[in-house]
Amino acid sequence: MAPSESRNRIRIAVLLFLIVAGYYWKLTLTRQFDWMSGNDLAEQVLPWFHIQAQEWHAGRFPLWDPYLWTGQPLFGQAITGAAYPLNWILFLLPLEDGHIASLALAWYFVVIHLMAAGFCYLFCRSLGRSRSACLAGGLIFSLSGFLGNTAWPVMMNGAVWIPLVFLFQLRASRGPRPAANAALSGMFLGIAFLSGHHQIPIFTALAWIGVWIYLLAKDRRLLVPAAVALLFTGLSGAMQTLPAYEYGRLATRWVSAPEAVTWNQPVPYSVHAHFDLKAFSLFGIVFPDVKAHFDPFLGVVAFSLALFAVASLWRDARVRLLAALALGVVLYALGHNSVFQGALYGLIPGLEKARSASAAMVLFQFAGAALATFGIDQLAGSWPARGTWILAGFGALTLAIAEAALFANHLAFPADDRVILTAVIALLAAALFAAWRRQALTGTQARVLLVLLLLFELGNTGQYGLPDRSDRNQMQWMDKMHANADVGEYLHKQPGFQRAEVAADAFKANWGALHGVEMHGGATASVITKLLESEFFGLNGRRMWGVAYTIATAPQPDAGDEVFSGASGMKVYRRDAFPRAWAVHQLVRVPNIKEGNILVGQDPASFRRKAHMEGPPPPVQACSAPDTVQLIEHAADRLIIRADMACDGMVVLSDAFYPGWRARVDHRLAVIYEVNGAMRGVAVPRGGHVVTMRYRPVSVYLGAALSLLGILGA
Repeated sequence: MAPSESRNRIRIAVLLFLIVAGYYWKLTLTRQFDWMSGNDLAEQVLPWFHIQAQEWHAGRFPLWDPYLWTGQPLFGQAITGAAYPLNWILFLLPLEDGHIASLALAWYFVVIHLMAAGFCYLFCRSLGRSRSACLAGGLIFSLSGFLGNTAWPVMMNGAVWIPLVFLFQLRASRGPRPAANAALSGMFLGIAFLSGHHQIPIFTALAWIGVWIYLLAKDRRLLVPAAVALLFTGLSGAMQTLPAYEYGRLATRWVSAPEAVTWNQPVPYSVHAHFDLKAFSLFGIVFPDVKAHFDPFLGVVAFSLALFAVASLWRDARVRLLAALALGVVLYALGHNSVFQGALYGLIPGLEKARSASAAMVLFQFAGAALATFGIDQLAGSWPARGTWILAGFGALTLAIAEAALFANHLAFPADDRVILTAVIALLAAALFAAWRRQALTGTQARVLLVLLLLFELGNTGQYGLPDRSDRNQMQWMDKMHANADVGEYLHKQPGFQRAEVAADAFKANWGALHGVEMHGGATASVITKLLESEFFGLNGRRMWGVAYTIATAPQPDAGDEVFSGASGMKVYRRDAFPRAWAVHQLVRVPNIKEGNILVGQDPASFRRKAHMEGPPPPVQACSAPDTVQLIEHAADRLIIRADMACDGMVVLSDAFYPGWRARVDHRLAVIYEVNGAMRGVAVPRGGHVVTMRYRPVSVYLGAALSLLGILGA
């Protein structure tokens, strides 16, 4: 590479960094705003990130979440982002009062958008576009619509890799070393799956396969590169897809349907119809915040440039391909308004699990950004005068309608007044394009003004809605998660590792992850199915699962006696509950969990000495002498139980039974049995013994090996 080319690349990288960091000035230059707010981010994402950061700083690889639903696999749940290597950097950064520093979270958010802009810049450069056009294209993709207005990090992390997936796919079709480039394309799609959320990678894979079919129709010699790409996708994403598949088969997922669904049950089409792109949202391509679900916004400037590229460069195969991708995405995103999306839903296995068709619009924004770069490079040449007049007419008409609505409503604008800015921006763009066409501006001046105009328009969507930390209404969920630290400290210090619950939904049980308290239930997208089927929610079930403490503002039925009162007025009540680990000497075989629940309901106290199982029970002995069982250590992915058994029996632990847990009794391997529906049991002989359990999931380790092989191989 020539030194001048290296310097140019460095300049572009620095410029992109400065622009993106400046665009998000609310996060980088002040401490007045936040991005991680709202119920999902504060109550789910932040606790998951906290758990993983704590584990990394304790010198352990985060594998298991002990705080929700009696234990959940972090990799299996996928949306925790545990398999995404770039998240590990965030988790390893210095903590602030035991939590991820707010400054680190702010820059994490900025870096995600910087990556998206940089990767799209590289894609557009691979199409032969000018540096200034590619800079604009990168900003459009990174700051518009989906990436500009979706704060879920696992979704954003899955989307940033889209440009590199298609960059190397197209390079494989036209250049030397097609197999090597195809391997890189597949690798980047696999990395997108590592991000955690399956939705955007599935949509990307669908579009990617469609492009492969198009390329194969033109050149059948690409069959081997296409197969290589598929292989490397499977390898590179295995660290996430294998654990997710293992967990998915054993879990129940809430998908906004009347009933939760299991792995073998498709997400109902009614859910897809609910989360699709509504017809009125098509106006949201140019008008800010006109949407029902995921944001379709591209902006009037970028959309005009993309349309100009299609109109003036249709003979260019690259333009036709990008236009076909953009149109295909819109037809899919329209969901129940598009017969094509319904047909794909019925034909392609697994596609139904990506329930939000409107999220596919991120691919429309990618294609639109790339098309806009073609439009920018054509501006100085063949931009037609009528295009300027059409854009100016759109701006003038929109402004006139907005003015009429304002006066008709007695000077109170009846809708989002950013529509007025859209009109003004359209007029400014028309003036800029006209001046550029007539050479009233130099090329450099015109390109700088165009980037500034794009940033002005995009700035009224993405960073526009970042919540103000002083607004307690916007920060209410974050406040609840951090509140009542004294209650958390009290519970964390209590012996026995017993669980707590929150009465009347005063705050989400995920609060426990931030305060080191294992909780009953929690807010999450999915739960192990057998846990839901077991005796879990009733009083008898909560006692069996060791839920001894209730957090409430006032006495609750069956909550027990008040044992602590926090500074906020929140109180802690304690009831009688089973210990977290105990011994049983009678094992009752039942045909299913429902029958076992009936037995528990008939005589709950007897289950301090017996347990029910669906499979063949190991031999145990009945004896009248007491046992002594104590859970003495309980980390996230390992625990130690000391058991002094009067005779042969089984030690029951009220943690979720799940593949990957390994047990030893005095350093000898032991079988973990599934008892009481979803608990763990280990047969322990007479005498004093130490029972240890460690979570060592084969799916994660095998997946990690395959991902490493895929990434290094590519």
